[in-house]
Amino acid sequence: MILRKLPLCLLGAALAATILTTGCRDHHHHDRGDEAQPAAQPAAQPVQDETVIYNQWEADTHRAHKDLAQRTADEQREYRDWRQNHPNGR
Repeated sequence: MILRKLPLCLLGAALAATILTTGCRDHHHHDRGDEAQPAAQPAAQPVQDETVIYNQWEADTHRAHKDLAQRTADEQREYRDWRQNHPNGR
């Protein structure tokens, strides 16, 4: 009786082992550090609060405090240009 069930049990065990080892291989494959994958980029430094940057622009350009939306189009463009070129403004 046991000999009749043995081939069925062996087949089941072989299928189970194949499924389990394939799942593990795929999981570990992604975790390997020696694969030819690009290195993770370091986390970017958080951008300063927009208000702090805008206040710095006002101080650097000797302007009175005013909401950016209330500034002229030329002043808004000057701020955008300054912000793009300033190391703390990016």
